[in-house]
Amino acid sequence: MQYFLLFLVSGISATVQTVTGFGYGIIVMALTPLFLPLEQALAISTTTSLCLNIVILSRRWRDIQYKHVWVPVLCAAAGAFAGLTVMAEHPSAVYKRILGVFLLVLAVWFVWLSDRVRLRPTPLSSAVAGIVSGVCGGLFSINGPPMVLYYVAILSDVRQYMATTQFYFMVNNINLIIMRNALGLWPSGILPGCLSALAGLLCGYLAGSAIFKKANPRRIRQAVYVVMAMAGLTIALGI
Repeated sequence: MQYFLLFLVSGISATVQTVTGFGYGIIVMALTPLFLPLEQALAISTTTSLCLNIVILSRRWRDIQYKHVWVPVLCAAAGAFAGLTVMAEHPSAVYKRILGVFLLVLAVWFVWLSDRVRLRPTPLSSAVAGIVSGVCGGLFSINGPPMVLYYVAILSDVRQYMATTQFYFMVNNINLIIMRNALGLWPSGILPGCLSALAGLLCGYLAGSAIFKKANPRRIRQAVYVVMAMAGLTIALGI
């Protein structure tokens, strides 16, 4: 049953990210801890997120704006190491409740504040966005929101935005996998789960590609926020 759920959650998440440019890690980490141990959910989310980044980039790599990537990537690596270090020192039961609270806060942020906040394209803002993204990636395998805010502010071309965000996420996910293995935080026995999630990812990517030109990204994001808030409340309360 859990493999079917992984397939379903991954498919929905991949559809959302293919249409909007982000959301895969948020939905996966909002739902998979409800039926999987947290460590497995984190590892599967990071691995499959990386695969989705590569698939999307296979068609959009020519639009990557490399000059806007390297500062955030380097700062994110430092932030990820800090986040993983904190994770290694806390029991998963406490950490899981923190994840639930984080998802609730994230949902509130997106609904009421994200449209009012615009980051300026400066070296300082790119560094801060990278650090926050890295910490969130290390702790929760959710590194998208800070960088989405940053890249929306500096990239007006939708193709450049999509390609650059996916390239950033790809590099960051590779760093997270390497660091988790080095710190002994990578669980064993996740291959069947990864394969189920990857099958769903492929279906979701194909579905997202088909509806990319017709979908209303705003409505899709609003649905994501509702799911995020509900799942965050469930995880935080231990229901």
